[in-house]
Amino acid sequence: MSKRTYAQHLQAMIERAGSLTAQEAEALGRLWKADEDIVLPEPSWAFEIQGGIDVPVVTNVQLVAAWEHALHAAGTAGRVDEIEAAQDAGRAAARDLRHIHDDELAEDGAQEAVRSAVLAAGVRDLIPDDEYQTLTTAWRRVLGELPA
Repeated sequence: MSKRTYAQHLQAMIERAGSLTAQEAEALGRLWKADEDIVLPEPSWAFEIQGGIDVPVVTNVQLVAAWEHALHAAGTAGRVDEIEAAQDAGRAAARDLRHIHDDELAEDGAQEAVRSAVLAAGVRDLIPDDEYQTLTTAWRRVLGELPA
């Protein structure tokens, strides 16, 4: 797990992220990726010939705005521990998941869902209810309520 110790509720979330089962990770990842509303741009052969790649674009404006607002609020308030707790939760999930042969999309989505939920829990007092709900939906649907 994490080498640092955070507030009790964040630490509990990090530990839970580090013990995801393959089924939980896949469910988290797929739910998160579905919520992103990813769109693949039209292929451009000219762009690819020049060495460029067409990357998927997240089109769920509410999700992106909620994440950016939570991150900005944490930074502005000097809440470094909350940002680092979110990063550690993602690392904890990744550490456990690399031994599970999930598809890459589900693994990536699980890490993003965990990081978002931990950050939202850490800055709960700084973000509106709707953004908190947006960032914690995947966790709550798959793993249940967040630790208090």
